[in-house]
Amino acid sequence: MKGDLSQDLAKKILNFQILWGQWNKSVVNQVFNINGKGNSNLTLQQFIILMLVHRVDIKSVSQMACLLNLSKSSLSLTLSKMEKEGLLQKMPPPKGDDGRKVYLCVTQKGISALKESEQKTLQFFVEYCDSLSQQQREDLQIGIEKLSGVLSKDS
Repeated sequence: MKGDLSQDLAKKILNFQILWGQWNKSVVNQVFNINGKGNSNLTLQQFIILMLVHRVDIKSVSQMACLLNLSKSSLSLTLSKMEKEGLLQKMPPPKGDDGRKVYLCVTQKGISALKESEQKTLQFFVEYCDSLSQQQREDLQIGIEKLSGVLSKDS
């Protein structure tokens, strides 16, 4: 019986993940730069990288590659482009640390771009929530709080 419930829950999680991915794509298409098009100078990946460095305090390329499930070489291409655009700056490792490590710092231009994209994303969410009925907004809030509670216990 427990296995059947877990199987059913696993299917619902998978279906939710698919629906979330489709809905999230509409956010990405409206907020972020995709192939030179969009309302932002940042791509979603650049936004996430800036958020990780600036807000989550992920400073090393190794940590970030692991967190984003990317190879260091693939991530390095994006980071180099971001450095050329003046969004990030590579920093030498602290004394006594492994000299091969690369550390990152968000520049003032990167902080400005991050804030702009964050505002556009929040505005999209506000407009979306405004389009919902009062009951839908309450249901969404309760659902997000419950899901966050479940997920934070697994972390």
